[in-house]
Amino acid sequence: MEDTTRKGFYLFRLFFKSMMFAFTSGMAAIPAIERGIVEKKKWLTHEEFWTYPALGQSLPGVISIHNAILLGNRIAGPFGAFMALMGVITPPFVCMLGIAILFQSLVDNPYIQGMIRGIRVISIALILGSGIRLLSAVRHDALTVILVLTAVTLPLFFNFSAFWTIIICGTAGIISVLAESSRAGNTDEKQEHE
Repeated sequence: MEDTTRKGFYLFRLFFKSMMFAFTSGMAAIPAIERGIVEKKKWLTHEEFWTYPALGQSLPGVISIHNAILLGNRIAGPFGAFMALMGVITPPFVCMLGIAILFQSLVDNPYIQGMIRGIRVISIALILGSGIRLLSAVRHDALTVILVLTAVTLPLFFNFSAFWTIIICGTAGIISVLAESSRAGNTDEKQEHE
């Protein structure tokens, strides 16, 4: 029990600190969370870790909340999921309260506008870095390349719905896994008969 509690509080601190600087999305916090879980604590491998952001992106709703719940539950059970969730939602909640109070006096301030532009650029770079890391963690076969190109090309160049892109690519992935399982089962049966 003590180990789960300790892990839960660590997850709270990790997600809290990561979300303090993830101004545009939870994906911008992924590199810091990965360092804390994979490299520092070694609770998961890189491949295991990236399973959860990939799954979190495919679910409807807020990606950072999905990531926190899935990773927290994997590492420290329900308590870990709760603590990671609290770590994710506390910084934006406090920031939004502060911004709501100060917004009227700061909206026309050129320094604030410049800061926001800079934050956007950094967030794009962090999200791009997360995407590259995620791509390096998946299998490199023809289907993966086709799915990545489809997922990037359809919404970006053809104004195709991201929702339908996820459904199409997810269905293709499920079909490929079922086909592989079927082929493996047939190979095992042939070997048994021989």
